[in-house]
Amino acid sequence: MKIMIIEDEGITRQWLKKKLEEIPGDYQVEGVFSNGKAAIDYLTEGKEADVIFTDIRMPVMDGLEVLEKLLEMGHTSYKVILSAYDEFQYARQAMRLGAQEFVLKPEITKEALQKILQDAAVYLAQRRPQKEQKETKQPGNERGMAFASLMKQEGAGTDELAEVFGCDGDLQDLAKLVIVDIYMERQDTGETISRVAGNAASKATSNATSRAGEELLDLFLEQEQIRGAFFRAGNQSIILGYLHDTEAERADLMGRLSDILHIHTGMNLYLGISRMQGDGNLMEMYRQAAAARENRVFFGLPGAWQYDDMRVSMNQEPGELYFNQDIKEITKYLEEANYDGAAEKLDGFLDNVKKASYLHPAYVKALCDEILSAYRHSLWEYVLNEEEKERVGGARFLMGRETFDLKQLIDAVKNEVDYLCGLLQEKRGKGQYSSSVEEVMRYVDEHLGERISLEQMADTVFLSKPYLSTLFKKETGKKFSSYLQEVRLERSRVMLKDSRLSVGEIAEQVGFFDSAHFSRVFKEHYGCSPLEYRKMR
Repeated sequence: MKIMIIEDEGITRQWLKKKLEEIPGDYQVEGVFSNGKAAIDYLTEGKEADVIFTDIRMPVMDGLEVLEKLLEMGHTSYKVILSAYDEFQYARQAMRLGAQEFVLKPEITKEALQKILQDAAVYLAQRRPQKEQKETKQPGNERGMAFASLMKQEGAGTDELAEVFGCDGDLQDLAKLVIVDIYMERQDTGETISRVAGNAASKATSNATSRAGEELLDLFLEQEQIRGAFFRAGNQSIILGYLHDTEAERADLMGRLSDILHIHTGMNLYLGISRMQGDGNLMEMYRQAAAARENRVFFGLPGAWQYDDMRVSMNQEPGELYFNQDIKEITKYLEEANYDGAAEKLDGFLDNVKKASYLHPAYVKALCDEILSAYRHSLWEYVLNEEEKERVGGARFLMGRETFDLKQLIDAVKNEVDYLCGLLQEKRGKGQYSSSVEEVMRYVDEHLGERISLEQMADTVFLSKPYLSTLFKKETGKKFSSYLQEVRLERSRVMLKDSRLSVGEIAEQVGFFDSAHFSRVFKEHYGCSPLEYRKMR
């Protein structure tokens, strides 16, 4: 698998490359670029890339422009957006331009990248025409073979298309070209059998059903007197191209085809439809048809759906993205520590999403990812133990998981929110700590830059020093001195990232009155010096 990295920040480039090269397997970082133009120039020279990691904000050519160029080129690579927390609006736009997944820069780990590459392998295997298409090499399906061959090319010529669809090079006829991605799913179990390898009996059933589907499709085209061609793209997937005069009847026609195939095969049919646009890039047409088909599978709605009917921006409010206001309100509730309000708004959001079957699945996943990241972001101000850090930091994004349907997605979001919300409430001490311990924590938070001692705290809450020490350890699981140091280190970490104060100034403001001591303790805790941490962030 050939991998490309596009990132203007040198440390991030090196870190990402290092983590990718640590992953066992046949992975190769072929190109590392500091801006999008250099990467596009590399690809136009005939070089290849299976997976592309790209930052959003870059000089010369940013990540969104890179995605637009890749669309124009018909590039079928797996595209991963490198995102900062405050760049979700860009990430949503990137998704509309063909990005499959995004990952927060603070969460770049070997494990996270390994899962991304595994998802990429599945994605690429599904979309690349199989090298051996024995089923298509049958007498009477020469047009289908020619159509499959054209789909492999980055740019198919007008004459070649005309020959496949028998329209004598008439451009007006070719403008009527429609591509349909047909996906069959076993009805009795609701489990897909075209994307997952099964046992021999299951494979035999799949092949038999697919052959029946091809024969029925052939009869349907003949009966409707439609000039079309098709080929198999997997055990239960067929790609159809045809010319049709009446745009208004396109969905009805494919609806009838879906009904016929369902009746005679017993399978649920999901059809995605795209039409000829612009310069007629076949690969882009297929991407749109596949996206429309994924929409039907994701929402669990058998039948036909047109790519043109999918949207993410509200018609009545141009430029306003669907559910954008919900995300803002949930984030505001979290900032106010109103977890009940956030939960109520989240439930309403998930209920409304079930009815929004016009949305792209990746957009819905991106919205859910944004909500989960808001919860995780709220936890960054608290001191987490190692187990909690691993659990919170290791949370996987949902956008790249193609196996999720809407029900699975909602269950995953609710489970993750339950954990994160419980942890937030615990860290805030809601019902967990005595009033004395809560008062000590509050004092530490408000007077962090001052000298604070356990004896001073005992006087503040009118308890003896030994008793407060025992009580604090019992309720928090930490010695007071350890807790105080962790709070100071966490506050310093945030200030290193978000402020321009010097290391000495930050050390003083969080209560370390010796910069050398601060640097030593910081490195022991985080594995790098304060300056190294600031450069990385």
